[in-house]
Amino acid sequence: MHAVMIIAHNQFELLKKLILALDDERNDIFIHIDAKVKDFDFNLFKNLTKYSKVYFTERVNVTWGDFSQVKAEMTLLSAAVNNESKGRKYSYFHLISGCDLPIKSNDEIHAFFEKNSGKEFIHFSSIEVSDSSITRIKYYHFFRNKRTFFRKLLSYSILQFEKLARVNRLKKYNITTVQKGCNWFSITGGFARYIVQNMSKWESVFRYSYCADEVFVQTILVNSPFKDNLYMPNCNNNHLACARLIDWERGNPYVFRKEDFDLIKSSPAMFARKFSLDVDSEIVDMILNSNIKTGDN
Repeated sequence: MHAVMIIAHNQFELLKKLILALDDERNDIFIHIDAKVKDFDFNLFKNLTKYSKVYFTERVNVTWGDFSQVKAEMTLLSAAVNNESKGRKYSYFHLISGCDLPIKSNDEIHAFFEKNSGKEFIHFSSIEVSDSSITRIKYYHFFRNKRTFFRKLLSYSILQFEKLARVNRLKKYNITTVQKGCNWFSITGGFARYIVQNMSKWESVFRYSYCADEVFVQTILVNSPFKDNLYMPNCNNNHLACARLIDWERGNPYVFRKEDFDLIKSSPAMFARKFSLDVDSEIVDMILNSNIKTGDN
């Protein structure tokens, strides 16, 4: 079985389509809805599926650049791993957003990860990590959740003092290497359990961080017993390392359109982002219909 973990804060009609596309007895679906969202119909979404079980996690008020981004991922991972005590057992844990889609059928996705069993699908931006990426967790970054002028000034002043004082909180936690990459991943059950079993440590490491969602799983992996299990060890910014199709050349990232259909379906990736029903709803239906034709329920 697989645990599919979804972070969503808008595009809830697209989220419906995503959940239905993942509806398979081999998938359990875990969803985090941003705490800022009001009037979300949880009962409607819980009753969408015929085969998958749908679980909603505790809600985090997510702010860009703040630890809350990592906290939402931690919440999903903890919920999925802890669900295994109910007799469920997941070979893979996938983190996707509510604006992503599977671009292969469920049969193809499960066959792909079974073929590559034991491999960690994690993206790295480059082999060498910049000092600015390391400082995201090397120093304490305060007041990230509410950025007023005064709080920005105070945070900057504290950071300069930390640099002068040679603060390095990574030493405290025996973290020798920092890595950075895409925050969407597909990891083995073994690695997911390793993260959750040491969650109190990771909370301490990544609390008071800056944009740590891009160094969270990467840094844990390269400092863990799972570091030699990468699907693509020298990916150097190739998103196929995490089995994703993401276009950063045409956008931030680019929102796919119907003219991209052949490109999407010819990709060896399992998931793609991102999509928007407001920008182009046709491409969403084209992909989902093509997945059904290749053998899904």
